Amino acid sequence: MADPKFPYVKWRDGRPRSSHGAYARALGFVDSDLRHPPHDEKGRPVGPWFNLQEASEFSDKRSSEIEAARRSGKLPKRVTIRKRTTIQDLLDDWSKSTEFKALSSASQSSYRKCISAILHRPQTREAAAKMRAEIRAARLLGVSEPARELEAIATATPSSFGKPELRAFYNYARSTRGHHMALAMIATLSAAFTWGQESILWRLGPNPRAGMEFDHPDGRIVLVAMGEFSAWVAAADAIERASIGDSFYLALFTGQRQTDRLIMRDESDTPGRHAFRQSKTGELVDIKEARQLSARLSASRTRIKTLKLRLQLEAVPRELVVNEDNGAPYDESTYRHWVSTARAVAVFGFLARDSVRQAIVRAERLITELNGTVEALFTRFPLDEENKALRARSVDQRARALSEWLDAQSARDSNGDDGAWRLRPCPSLMFVNSAGELDQKHDQDLRDTCVMLLDRAGCDLLTICDITGHSYRSAQTIVKHYRARNADRADAGIDQLELQVRKDGMKS
Repeated sequence: MADPKFPYVKWRDGRPRSSHGAYARALGFVDSDLRHPPHDEKGRPVGPWFNLQEASEFSDKRSSEIEAARRSGKLPKRVTIRKRTTIQDLLDDWSKSTEFKALSSASQSSYRKCISAILHRPQTREAAAKMRAEIRAARLLGVSEPARELEAIATATPSSFGKPELRAFYNYARSTRGHHMALAMIATLSAAFTWGQESILWRLGPNPRAGMEFDHPDGRIVLVAMGEFSAWVAAADAIERASIGDSFYLALFTGQRQTDRLIMRDESDTPGRHAFRQSKTGELVDIKEARQLSARLSASRTRIKTLKLRLQLEAVPRELVVNEDNGAPYDESTYRHWVSTARAVAVFGFLARDSVRQAIVRAERLITELNGTVEALFTRFPLDEENKALRARSVDQRARALSEWLDAQSARDSNGDDGAWRLRPCPSLMFVNSAGELDQKHDQDLRDTCVMLLDRAGCDLLTICDITGHSYRSAQTIVKHYRARNADRADAGIDQLELQVRKDGMKS
């Protein structure tokens, strides 16, 4: 049977979608699937499809809207030819080029994040959440979406960007985005400038990055203790985000990157084994599945079946980590948000009297309060860069000040009653790092933790690399860093030293 024909509606395999000509699109009308709520995190409807009657009614309504626009004398938006003159234009052209599309999906994703950071000013979590809501509303209404505020570099011309400008931008990015992100942004700009040298559209001169040196921070190697891991997972489960805990288990027992865990599927046909493909290398990793991970994934499959019924989904994705909101794999932004929220709840605890929403609001309020207080908290202990001993003492004093502040919040909200907690606070997920700055345990730290635990279990470096996919060099760096700080191993070494000196003749 042929699909029915309605103005401004097209059918794809029996499913309706709004479709507009050039004139209607110029008036601001957009094409979209004709579906009912709910909506996903990008504002797109994901509910049941319109039936024949609803599609017909939509067609009549859209015809009236377009006719009303014509009668009112509303003119289509003027189409202008974009002049390729700014760094924003350069980055846009590069990201659409054949050379860019030939890169791996992981490289493209990494570059796109840096492009966004280069072009747009940083946002607070609250501002980002507000903008996401405004974008969803704009899509529902079919109007222009709000745009983020541009950085000054976005409107600069590539020809005006030399080594001094690049150095100034690096210093600015480091202060606003952090050391690692600043280096990634410089690398992205350099790649775009190099492409622009060979582009017939740009024909740029020498790359200003050539010959410049930028200081690199020490590699971040942080251990998530087992108590911290358990508290973080428990917090994720308590706020009804067990999928975040699933991802943490995958990190601890496979040592894989966050990106790989979000797209991870079990490709093994052998019971008791876990096989998955790494996005960065494309290699298939096939390892034995730990009993703890098996139990967690078994519970996850049960939860996903319940989720399928609740959301009335036709099917669920093959990925192991599934977003409870829509039964789909996480996008990285949403995943990072819930990881951060679960950490905040773990740090400040979950009061027995609170609902899930109240626990989240309380934790986020205290995080905001801490970020606003930390400068004054640490100002009392300035860092002496000339005297290493005094500097180390100041770092320790900052750590104690942070601990006292966190303990004070817990004591205040629970009135000192241990029975007031559904989940007791785990303040050690927030800490003062070696630079004397406020820091927190990250999802990515679980990958290094896996390496550290494998080493503690007596695995050699080749075994560790076979399990986690680390290069031999990076695994060696992590193990070397950890061994220097392993108190149990150091104690055992002292015991051996005592025995050895006795053997060599020392009597006392």
